[in-house]
Amino acid sequence: MSVSVFGSLNLDLALRLPVRAAWGQTLLVQDGETAVGGKGLNQAIASARFGSQTRMAGAVGRDEAGALLREALDADGVDTALVETLGGHASGRATILIEPAGDNMIMVEAGANLAARAGGAIAAIDARTRVLLVQLESDIDELAALFASEAARPVRKILNAAPAVSAGSRLFDLSDMVIFNQSECAEYLQLDREPENLNDLLVARRLLNRPGQAVVVTLGAAGSAAVWADRAIFSPAIRAEAVVDTSGAGDCFCGTIAACVDQGIGAQDALRLANAAASLSVARKGAAPSMPMRSEVDALVAASA
Repeated sequence: MSVSVFGSLNLDLALRLPVRAAWGQTLLVQDGETAVGGKGLNQAIASARFGSQTRMAGAVGRDEAGALLREALDADGVDTALVETLGGHASGRATILIEPAGDNMIMVEAGANLAARAGGAIAAIDARTRVLLVQLESDIDELAALFASEAARPVRKILNAAPAVSAGSRLFDLSDMVIFNQSECAEYLQLDREPENLNDLLVARRLLNRPGQAVVVTLGAAGSAAVWADRAIFSPAIRAEAVVDTSGAGDCFCGTIAACVDQGIGAQDALRLANAAASLSVARKGAAPSMPMRSEVDALVAASA
């Protein structure tokens, strides 16, 4: 069995701010670093480190950043045969501003990511492919073509509906599972406040249109929840260490969930494992570099039992 991820690959510039930034303010930053990232790449690495055979599909530019992104995936054993190298496009880049408490603001220059085509990913779906995982930093038409393809019909299709863009709702009916955070949930459902608990999330059933579909929402420090038409479950957060950087937490959660689905792990256990993985990730710097190994996740879950 395996997980296929179609999505973005970015070279991240992370700047750690000395104080919370104000609009129009100039800050001198002494702690900055460059690392690989992008929602697609982060989630692929999270899946691979959790133990699933993982394939990455997407696009990079014919530049130094593109080479670094490929090398990072290769180092974690992610199959990069479907990562195109495109002339005439720069690789995607992101600037991440990290405030002292670990909260962040991310600005993305999509570059080659918006030129990635799904044809190769569709053609590569085979009997081993159990999960398709996508995000919304790629062309929406390409994502829809992938999920609507006949080849993808028997595969579990997971949409991380981030960043929140209105066109992303086109993919909801094509998805078996939709994952988003509190703010994205509130935006898509046009709620007047962010959901804080399981009862708040029952309204997410409005997004379901067929049996078996699920909506999963991360609730920050509270944990996460999943909602189906006929049931709902909640899993509390698992504390690890002090928060250092939250920029990869959502991607870590999504990649771990995809690997759990691939490995046949039940929903309640999957939420708990994904919560633990995300907790480990926020205690480390960077996005992709912060993704934990399966052994670390299992150890944290065992220690918290």
